[in-house]
Parts: sequence; C-alpha cells; structure tokens
Amino acid sequence: MGAGKKVGLGLGAVALLAGVFVIGRSTIDEAPKRGLVIKPQPVTRRTLSDVLTVNGVLQRDETQTLNSSVDGKVSSLSVEDGDTINAGDPVFSLDGRMAYAVKGDFAFFRKLDVGSVGPDVLQLEQELAGGGYAIAKVDNLYTEETRAALAKWQVDRGYPGATPGPDQTVTISLGQNSAGYKVGKANTAAFTIVPSAPPITATPGSPRLGHMPSVVTKPTINVTASSNHVNEGDDVTITFTSDVAPAQDLSVGLTIGGSATGGNDPTNGDDYSTIKGSFVFPAGQTSVTLPVVQIFKDQVIEDSEDITVTLTVQFGNDPNYIVGPTSVATINIEANGGDLVPVFTVVTDTSLTNEGQQVTFTVKSTVESNQDQNFTLVFGGTATPTDDYVELDKKNFKITAGNTSTNLQVQIRNDSVVEGDETLSVTVLPDPLADPVHPPYLVGDPATADVTIKSTDLPEMRLVGGGAIRRGNSGGFQVVADAAVTEDTSINYQVGGTATNGRDYEVLTGTVIMRAGTSSVSVPLKVINVDVIFLPSDMLVAAWPARVGKVEVDEGEFVLQGAPVISLTEPVFTITMKVSPSDRAQLKVGQVTKVTLKAGDQELDGVISSLDDSAKADSAGTEIYEGVVTVKGELAAVDGASVTIDVTLDEKVDVLSVPVAAVVRTAAGDEVRVVNDQGTISRVPVTIGLVDNEYVEIVTGLKGDELVVIDVDAAGTPTSTG
Repeated sequence: MGAGKKVGLGLGAVALLAGVFVIGRSTIDEAPKRGLVIKPQPVTRRTLSDVLTVNGVLQRDETQTLNSSVDGKVSSLSVEDGDTINAGDPVFSLDGRMAYAVKGDFAFFRKLDVGSVGPDVLQLEQELAGGGYAIAKVDNLYTEETRAALAKWQVDRGYPGATPGPDQTVTISLGQNSAGYKVGKANTAAFTIVPSAPPITATPGSPRLGHMPSVVTKPTINVTASSNHVNEGDDVTITFTSDVAPAQDLSVGLTIGGSATGGNDPTNGDDYSTIKGSFVFPAGQTSVTLPVVQIFKDQVIEDSEDITVTLTVQFGNDPNYIVGPTSVATINIEANGGDLVPVFTVVTDTSLTNEGQQVTFTVKSTVESNQDQNFTLVFGGTATPTDDYVELDKKNFKITAGNTSTNLQVQIRNDSVVEGDETLSVTVLPDPLADPVHPPYLVGDPATADVTIKSTDLPEMRLVGGGAIRRGNSGGFQVVADAAVTEDTSINYQVGGTATNGRDYEVLTGTVIMRAGTSSVSVPLKVINVDVIFLPSDMLVAAWPARVGKVEVDEGEFVLQGAPVISLTEPVFTITMKVSPSDRAQLKVGQVTKVTLKAGDQELDGVISSLDDSAKADSAGTEIYEGVVTVKGELAAVDGASVTIDVTLDEKVDVLSVPVAAVVRTAAGDEVRVVNDQGTISRVPVTIGLVDNEYVEIVTGLKGDELVVIDVDAAGTPTSTG
C-alpha cells in the first residue's frame, strides 16, 4: 500500500503512513488513548542463497625438476625464478648448445644419429614435424630425412656444428654419348664441401661430446640356417638367437654375401629371394626367424653357389649387442642346368641413328651359363665397313659366364659426304662347325637387327659450375649445348672426388635428360649435413607452460649428468580450501564460489573443482579436508596468501520471500501474521524453505500480494477517533 492511504474502521481508524499501521483502541465515547503501531512489509519475490564461508590459501604446486642429461658447463641462463616457460622457449645452454622447451612424453636420454631406432627418435620426429620441419614418414627410425629436418631446426636456432671432418671434394666430368652430342673442351666441374657451422669448443675435461648412456646387459646373438645344402626350388629359414632377451628393440645389422645373387627376379639372374641387411630383434624375445628365403628355379647352367649371412659387429665403445661365436650361416646351392640348350636372338637399342653415334647390338641367350657361350654373327646392309662404321675385329663372339646377353658397340663414322640413309644389319648364324643333332645353341627370333643411319651434325656440350658448398646446403652444375637439341638427349657424366656419393651428398645418377628444344639442363648437388648431431640436452621435455620455481645452477658452473638444473611449478596459483568435517559434508564438486583475497581487496568468481575424501591433520592436530577452487581471471598475489571462499550451497531464484522476523514458530508449525487493508491481522500457516540471512523462502501459504507483520509496538501518539 502507498504512504498516506487511509481505511475507516467501525470503532477506530487505521492510517498507513510510511509503512506503519496505527490502530485506535478507544470508542467514540471514550477519551483518546494511545494506539498500536504495526510494522508491515509486502511479500516479495527474490533470489535466495545459502552460503558457507570457509578459508583458503594460494599456492603453486611443484611439477618437475629438470636434470642435466649430460655433463657440461652452463654457458648461459635464459630464465630466472618466477619466469613462465612456454614450449619453444630457450632455457639454458651447456657448452654453447641452447636447450629448448618442447612437449613430449619423456625426457631425451641419448645422442641420436642416422641409424638410431627407438621411441625417442619417434618423439624427436614428431616435434620436428609438428614445428613445420618436413618429414614424410614419422616413425622410430632416424634417417637422412630426420637429419635434414633437424639441421633446419638447429640453423633456425643458431646451433654450432659438430666437430667437422676435413673438406671434401666432388668432381663432375662429362661422359660420351656419341649418338646425342659432342663433348666440348669445358667438360669438368669441381666442388668443395665445407663444414656447415663452426665447431663446438668443449669445456676442458667435459665428456659432453660423444657421451652415450651405458648399457648394462648386452645380448650375445648367433645365427643358424635350417639347411646348409639346398637345390633350386627349395626354401630355407634363417634364425637368430640371443642368450638373454634384450630390454629394448635392437637393430641388428647383417652382411649378405656368397657367390649366389639375391633379389626378387629369377629371370634377371637372381638365385634367391632378398635377405635384408638388418632386422629388429624385439625386446623380451630370445629368438627371431627371418621371412622364408626362396631358392629360385631358373634357366641357368651353373656350378654350385653359396649364400652367407653374417652378423655385423657394431663399432664404438658401447655396442647394443655382442656377436656370438656362430656369426655366419652358409647355405650351399647345388649345381644345375646341364640339360638346357640356349636360344640366341639379337636386338638393337635403336632403329635409327645419326653419323658419329654409337649403336648397341644386344645378343641374348635364353639360358645363363657358368661358362662362356660362343656364337657366330654376320654384318650386312647398305652401309660399308670402315667408311660408314668401325668394323669389329672379332670373328667369334661370346656371352661371358654368368650373363644372358652381351652388348656389341658399333661406332658409326661421322663424315662430310652428302649421302642418303644407309642400313646396318647384324644377324646371328648357327654354329657352322657344330653337330646338327646336338648344337651348342639354336637361333631364335629375331635373328637379325637393323639400324638406319642418318647423316646429321651434333651439338657440342660443355659443363658450367663448381665452388664451395656448405654442408646441408645445395649447389649444382649445368650442361650447356651450343645449339638446342632436337630430341630428348641423355647427358652422361662421371662423379669423382674424395666425398662419397650417397653419403656425403645425395646420389648423383650419372645421367640427365636434356629435353628437346632446350640447350641446357641443371643438375642439383645437395650436400648432406653430417655435422648435424642431436644431444639429449638440446630439447627439454615437460608439461609446458610451466613456471620456474628455482634455478639451481649459475652461469659458468660445471654440472654432472643427472644434476638438477631447474625446478618447475604450476604457472598459475592453486586455491586450496581447508574445511572442517561438518563443512565438508555440505560441499561437492561443481558448487559456485566467490573468492576474496584478504590482502588485495580482490574478488573473483570460481567453482569447486576437486575435494578430498580423506582427512588430513593440520599443525595443531585438527582434522581438516582440502579442496581446490578454480577461478575465472588472475589473482595478483604471492604464494601463501590467505583467501576467503564463499560457497553457494543452495540457491532459489525468484521465489516468494518474507523477512525472517515475520515468521512465528508455534507448536502447530510456522505462521506469519497478515494484515489486510482494513487493518485486520490474521495468522496464516506457511511452509518455509531456504533461509538467506534476513529473508526466508515461503513454499506454501502465501500468494505474494499480502502484507506481513514484522512487529507490533505501542504507539507514540494517540490514535485519531475520526
């Protein structure tokens, strides 16, 4: 009701002034007396909360201690106490090599190089690939591709190189291809391979470089074959045994030898299926059997041959395994093929050639023999010996032992005579002296190969390039023609020098195609960076981001392997609440909180994220329970700061409520006194719910439009008799 509203009563008057009723007690005939002052308040809707206030403390939890993985001198420190380290940040350097924070599952523990196998290699490749350093196949084998990616990673971070070897050379010289070009005077190029970066200057006495973790148990490995004598068409198995099961997967190297030839194509001279040059001896096993080796049955006349499988001895001071006394398995393949009769044919590498080029005629036999196979040839066609081609001085030809073909190189002369096309033919003839019933060979189809000789000039080639190339970088050379070639032309070149093809630089094949219509072709020379090494201290694995709790070393200090360098703590504060058993019974994960920093006048919303189910004893021996509160926002405080935590145990939104003082508790239950517009007070039974300080929830009994009486006092002035 609004202030100033008046309601007339039969024997008195009620005036509602500023929320107060004054009710007269006198009749018309009586002298005025003092009345009663009623303090009413309307029923309202509001949000009520049941809040429990407990104490807490701010602290950072220690998560990890970073230990030195190698011996070395601390060159520099990039962090100090209280700093936050993120993945990718530099942390400290040992012997001039900076250690960077990376994510992973475990700390690196050994030096890695090409050929290393293990989960640490996989973790390294995952870090490199995740950082944008391309690795086509991320696995647990350290390859040249791994080293190339690591080299780029190290270059981006200014790493020094390993102790470099001497400069090496690569020489390139143009080879002949008389069918396609002439070789000019400028036909060589030379390169020098130099170190990729200055070497590391190691601390005197420091064993950092080359340090590898020791291996306590070294398995002794032996090899045996299921049979030492086999015939073509048989199978054989090769088994490796160890006296103890290795603790981790071992990569075991093999040397495959013997007079027999391994491969997968018996028609190409292969005697048995390929045996790989290494295998993995799995952890926990004492024997490994390689895939079955097939002894191929072929069309070859041959003596007995053998296969040898030899365990490779590891080099270095700390091998992963020991080669046992039975280090070689020998398998003998019995002699065969005495009933075979070869059939000879002839083909040429081209049906059209130019003057000055070389033509290759290939004579083939259907049988391979361990002895030379002789045959007879005749040359014909319109081309003239001596004038048009260099006549071969042999009258008897042969396919040498162990082969099924031979190439006959016929040089076509380059003359200035204007002439039409000419032909050169080569024909295989039967042996004129052989027994026709038991000939040494038969003539097959084709028995003749024909070549057409065209007259044309050839372009002259020269070589351009050379100089110094730093390891890990690329250079190259060009083959330049004095005129564009009219068709795709193979350019041959030879590779020499002190550097090793395929080890110090990517393989150069010795040939390149100059495309028709062009007068030059480039050949890249990509030098492999063998100076790149990975040390376990280069990458520090932890759950980044993390906060530096304490730096345990100083610059210039020499640390031993395993010594602590930096302790890490959580980067953000943990708010720990400490509550009594009775309070713990009211708490649960997910309850909303409001955290107040006592010293900093700061307040943040939060939520209970964890609660202990078992009690602890504080310094006074009192039983307490702990929980963690997660807040939104940053708390500006220090370790150990005290906080007050208000926990919302229950909350009712937009419910009917009255002041707590309006509720009267009786033997029959809770009641409130309701006053109407006429000033009549009545008692109404109610059901109460949540109590929030001065207000209480009314569950049943009221509608929401009532006025409830808080208190009744004697009036200070007489009532009006109106």
